[in-house]
Amino acid sequence: MELPTLQLGFVRGVAPSKWAERWARAVREQPLELVPVDLHEVENARTEFDVLLERVAPGAIPAGSEAAARTRHAMHLYNETIALVVPADHELAKLGEIDLEDLSLLTLLAHPDHFAEWPEPQEWKDPSWTPRNAKATLELVATGLGGALMAQPLARHLSNKRVHAVIP
Repeated sequence: MELPTLQLGFVRGVAPSKWAERWARAVREQPLELVPVDLHEVENARTEFDVLLERVAPGAIPAGSEAAARTRHAMHLYNETIALVVPADHELAKLGEIDLEDLSLLTLLAHPDHFAEWPEPQEWKDPSWTPRNAKATLELVATGLGGALMAQPLARHLSNKRVHAVIP
């Protein structure tokens, strides 16, 4: 008996392929459909999918999973490493890792995926100039305008090694 397809939504930078392979071997009677979700569509996706792999701010829990008003269950899988993305030819690109003092050597670009808990970025003089997403942010980084902090899996997923350096 074949069960209905289980939909697994996931945000960019999350790699669910290993889970999908294991699912296919272990649960042959229920297909698994992997559905990419834009980071800014997560709120709507919370009710659209059977399972959702989402990214939350450090120390936070996903909306709707608070004990007092639980509408869904959440499980913490791992803490993501934060990475600095700079142009490939930037002086920091040669470093294997960075610390907070290193961040003073460049302008941190504000972008929608920059969590408030991270070191403060330079705000845009005109808010309409703020990049729409991580990909647009990386295009600005490549021009030499500054660097960007983002979750390391997302940075590695979207960056281009010829024009970007991703430093954990």
